[in-house]
Amino acid sequence: MATPYPIIDLQPAGFSPSPSIFERFEKSMEEVYGKFAEVLDPSTWTPPPVAGGHRGRYLWTDAFGVMNFLTLYREHTKLATEGIDPEKYLIFAKRLVQTVHDVLGRTRDGTSRLPRATDQEPLAGGLRIGKVQEDGPHGDGQYHHYLTQWMLALNRLSMATNDPTYNRQACSLGKAIHPHFFLGLDTSQPHMVWKMSTDLSHPLVSSEGNLDPLDGYVTYSLVQASARKFDDGYVLDEEILNYKRVLGPDLHYKPSSDTLDLGMALITTQWLYPKEDWATRVVSRCFEEISKFELLALHDENGQ
Repeated sequence: MATPYPIIDLQPAGFSPSPSIFERFEKSMEEVYGKFAEVLDPSTWTPPPVAGGHRGRYLWTDAFGVMNFLTLYREHTKLATEGIDPEKYLIFAKRLVQTVHDVLGRTRDGTSRLPRATDQEPLAGGLRIGKVQEDGPHGDGQYHHYLTQWMLALNRLSMATNDPTYNRQACSLGKAIHPHFFLGLDTSQPHMVWKMSTDLSHPLVSSEGNLDPLDGYVTYSLVQASARKFDDGYVLDEEILNYKRVLGPDLHYKPSSDTLDLGMALITTQWLYPKEDWATRVVSRCFEEISKFELLALHDENGQ
């Protein structure tokens, strides 16, 4: 009998980079976040402004920044690097999270929280993208796939620290943004919008992102699985079912020829591959698309 919820491994095996790759990885992080390894007291660290971010913060960049600090924590713990306390990377991740919430969880002038957010629920208004331009389809606003990436970063921080606080923030963010990215939830064919205004009052881009329904389904399922681990229960039931309604009974996803879309599809699907048949189908289709790039590269090399 099929289980009502995905069977998610909260601690996947992961990947252990070679020393040379790990060194390049750490240096690339320093290009974005400065010489953090030289910081004596991580609790006083202030993340430097990232390129292209309004008031120094860009949600997509910083979501991966949090994940990368957690990777540094894990790898230095495994390597037992002499003279390095791995715990400091957890503090860097926490400091980055707090800074993002203080900047992108507030209006562009910084004078107030986003609408519906409170001191008790600071993410109840979502999070701004952080684009420098204020208005228009290419300006500031809220992207679904940026928000779910941030939910994932919060979830991973909770799992790394065994502190439910951050996963609860992910739940709060997920419940707050969810209804604003759906149209026709009371119909038989609901669909999503790609981009909302900063205050979540209206769509800026009404088309549906190719990966958004699948990304939402997996990310919300992962956050809920962690909530159950922390005895917080089935807090995202309704939202997960809505993503399944958009995807259809077979959780259909058609890979695009966009390399970012393909890469993110594989990253997202890893949590359920090969436990669920649909995830296996998605991975197979993604690699079929990737093989086309390989054939094109061979074609170009042969001058044909």
